[in-house]
Amino acid sequence: MAPEKILPALFLFFAIGASAQPDISPLEHALSGIVTVGVFDVSDNDLVMGYGARKKSYSEMAYEKTLNMGDAFSNGSGFVVDFGGKYYIITNVHVVDAASGQEGAIYAFSISRAKYPVKLVGGDSFYDLAILEFDGVDPGPEIEPLSFSEEGARLAQKVYAIGNPLGAYPYSITEGIVSGKNRLYHRPSTGRFGYLQHTATLIWGNSGGPLVNEMGEVVGVNTWVETRNKGGQNYLFSQLNFALEGRKAYELAKEMIGNGGRLRRAFLGVEFATIISVFGQESPPLIKSVFEGSPAYDMLKDRAGFTVSSINGEKVQTLQDIVRIMEAIRPGQEVSLGLKKGILSPTDTIMASELTKEKMELVARNFFHSYSDYDVQEDASGVFLKEKADKQSPRLEQVAAAEQEQDGAVFSVIEGMARYGLAGLGSINAAGQLSLYRANTLQELGAVIRLCTLEGHLGASLVNDGAYAGSARFFTEDEDLNEVKILYY
Repeated sequence: MAPEKILPALFLFFAIGASAQPDISPLEHALSGIVTVGVFDVSDNDLVMGYGARKKSYSEMAYEKTLNMGDAFSNGSGFVVDFGGKYYIITNVHVVDAASGQEGAIYAFSISRAKYPVKLVGGDSFYDLAILEFDGVDPGPEIEPLSFSEEGARLAQKVYAIGNPLGAYPYSITEGIVSGKNRLYHRPSTGRFGYLQHTATLIWGNSGGPLVNEMGEVVGVNTWVETRNKGGQNYLFSQLNFALEGRKAYELAKEMIGNGGRLRRAFLGVEFATIISVFGQESPPLIKSVFEGSPAYDMLKDRAGFTVSSINGEKVQTLQDIVRIMEAIRPGQEVSLGLKKGILSPTDTIMASELTKEKMELVARNFFHSYSDYDVQEDASGVFLKEKADKQSPRLEQVAAAEQEQDGAVFSVIEGMARYGLAGLGSINAAGQLSLYRANTLQELGAVIRLCTLEGHLGASLVNDGAYAGSARFFTEDEDLNEVKILYY
């Protein structure tokens, strides 16, 4: 995302319950919890998630009026659930991550167009799953929560997507089947495995809405539709739609609600990497470095350069395999690494600790010290880059946006200033386009680095003396100047 881009929210929430309605189907019943949420205050960069007498049918309520969102900025979808007798709203992180966090930033509009303030409880950009709650008000009787299916989705099972495509067609229902399971998320910087592939048509605005079965039970959280760019033109593939699997979404949401809005993750203190050849081929994953004082240090301090062949007995061939296995490991569990280098094939076992705030900061410091001429620090004004003590003329790879070429942006190595403030940090592509997250603390910096270095390079928006100082790219390479992709656990 460019620094000036904003992604506030407009969502739909879907619910079912036992309300006396005349001859309605489970899918129509699912409309009873629909709310549309508008974000009315945003940040420049994303954050690292009854009636009296005869009742009208839910479809009558849903479609009888046009919803006027006024000055809401963008749109997405979501749905209401009940955890422990309290209503929460599930949606995608990318639907709400631009909201400023200030009071009144997000509102929800129900099926009857009642307006509710809502706030962020927590979320996880890795899985693109966010949890909201009603802020200071109780949801009205028109809202009834959806239930998650207790059974996993089956191949060829009939499913329905409910959402607000384009932000202009609320309460839209599309039909399809489950056509694949355990797919890899299309954005390497976020969630990995555990996504259903289905044919119920999605389009922009459906993000965060439920994928339900014929009983109106949630079997997935709709997240994206496949697109490809060819010759500068984006093409949408309407038969390739993806949703985070419902039982996985349920467990993740439950853990986040019970753990202060975040997931508990294992931490070893290892920098895994893949080396990319000049022909674009990627090596097997290897251990690039080990953090001093980390759980893995004593066991792995002499293992730099060893290939990782297995974790806990599961074969490892790519960095994505490490992600898939490590995401299932909890703090306090043992992690056995099968390694290989030449004729050596050791297996080392480490007790994982928890990825805490302090360890996030350690990741941030390690990355910039290893892959730039700067060290990163934090003070009352935020995070900033300061030239290393042994670098009197620090170099910086600047994006020369004014010199766009057909094949991408021009990146020029320049002599940088002694200090820069970091306005935002995130991924950068060959065209110099940035997708930035907020970077106000070292902890946030470490979280962004863990998300984005698997894509290859990081980009930043820089400031100096309060003025914009351009965009930069931090090129990840090894001692032999080979490009590398990095994964921290």
